[in-house]
Formats: sequence, structure tokens, C-alpha cells
Amino acid sequence: MTAYNAADSIARCMESILAQSFRDFELLILNDGSTDRTEEVIGRYDDPRIRYFSHPNQGVALTRQKGLDLAEGRFSIFVDSDDWIEADMLEGMHRKQEETDADMVLCDLVEEFGSRTVYKRQNPGTTDSRTVQYKLLNELHAGMVNKLIRHSLYSRYDIRFLSGVNCCEDQLLLIRLLAAPLKVAYVEKAYYHYDKSINEGSITNRWHQRPVKEWLLLLQAMEPCLQDAEARKAFDAYAAGRLYDATWAGEDGEADYRQLYTLYKACLDRAPLPMKKKLICHLRYAGLGPLIRLARQIRA
Repeated sequence: MTAYNAADSIARCMESILAQSFRDFELLILNDGSTDRTEEVIGRYDDPRIRYFSHPNQGVALTRQKGLDLAEGRFSIFVDSDDWIEADMLEGMHRKQEETDADMVLCDLVEEFGSRTVYKRQNPGTTDSRTVQYKLLNELHAGMVNKLIRHSLYSRYDIRFLSGVNCCEDQLLLIRLLAAPLKVAYVEKAYYHYDKSINEGSITNRWHQRPVKEWLLLLQAMEPCLQDAEARKAFDAYAAGRLYDATWAGEDGEADYRQLYTLYKACLDRAPLPMKKKLICHLRYAGLGPLIRLARQIRA
């Protein structure tokens, strides 16, 4: 679990983990330079399974990587500090792994919006890792929170989080990992609760504030892993979406945007993106970024 200024939510998350019916696990908590009472809240819990680490803020990618480097279990799974899990999550996913000898086990999740919930079914419909790989681009939940993964795979295939990519960093790691011939299994139960009422201020919801350079690094690292026809089709749609997202970034990213546009214009042309969004991408490339951002502010 990575944590950054999570004092208001981390207790709920920790309690849901420590209440697991499956008891043989370690909980690594990595405090990424929080400036609120996060450390104080964590310190209230006295459980030998907790291993706590704190360091100056360095971003979620490097913090997640530290967690992978320190983990000692045979399998690992990430949990976000503002979410929570069902008490039988580890037991159910571990049971499925033992039944199937899978390298990765997926489960369903529930998106929480305060008084409203949305059930998100995550059945990949296959045990083939390459198919699951491209489905993570546009169909399945792309985070690591609903995926139990054989921990030795990271070192076997030399897969690490990419420094400089702090949005979709987990999606990128999964895409790279699933390029290997892994066996995937699925549990049809929503063990994970993704709190989107809290996450409205999170990094994934500040989507349009991401530096253009970050999208560029993401796509350049991801593209070589997606080579067959179906994967390329999915990547076209994904790259076009990130190119559109980048149109809203600040003026300091003009050079990076021009490079991003040049590299992935062909994806934009092929993708089933609405013509209006494609036009906005072309206008940003033509130097009309300030006008686009002004129009968005007026609309907001």
C-alpha cells in the first residue's frame, strides 16, 4: 500500500486488510512523504504483519517499485490507501490460484460513489495473457488492485515501474508483464471497493493536468509490447485517447505535444475517436492550445 496524505481514509483500508480470513500475509505500507497525520494513524496499529517505510515524496511509480523490491511473499497485490477490501479477498483469490496454478488472478470490483455503487465485472473471457493484455487498454480495469500476481515474475522478466510515469504506471507494468506467457485466472466476486468519492481529487482524476512528457513516456514504453493485429487495434484507440488527453495540458508542453502528435498521429487517424476530439488534437498541434484551454474553462 502506498500512501500520500491519506490520514482520512487509511484506517478504514488497514482495518479491512488486517481483518482478512487468510492470515498468512505481510502488509507493506510505504508513506510517500505525507505532510498530514498519515504516519500518526498508521502508528496506532500494532500488528506484526505490518512493515512500515517512509521516505521523502518521490511519486507513486518509485514508491510502488520500492514495495515490490521489499515484498517477501510468493504472491503480491496492491491496495490503494483510500479504498477497502472484503474480508475474504485474500482467501478467495489464493484458493483460485491454488486450483488453477495461475500466475495472475483477477477479481471483480465495486466503484463507490457515496450513496451509489457500480459493479464492475472483470471477466477476461480467456486464460491467455496476450488477450488479457490488450483488453487492459480499453476494456478491463487497468490497475493492480484486483490482481494477485506471482511475485517472482517481476524478477524473472525484469519488469519494473517506469520512473517518470506516475499516471497509468500500473497499467504500463501490467501490459509489459502480460507480454510474457502467463496463465490467468478469474474469480467472479467483487472483493475490491474503489472509492471514487474520495478519489475525485486523486492523481487519476486530475487526468488533464498530467504533463505531456508523461503520456509520451507511457506510450513509447507500452507500444513495443503490443504487436499482434488485435493488440495494435486496441493500442490505436488507447494512444488516440492519450493524445486527446494531452491537448488540455499546459503551455509548457508544446514541444512534447508536437513530438507526441507526430509519433501517434497515425493511431489517431485509425482510431474510432469522435471527429470533434480528433479536430481538437489537430488544433493543438497547429498551435491553438491556449484557445482550446480557454474554451474548456468557459465550458466548465
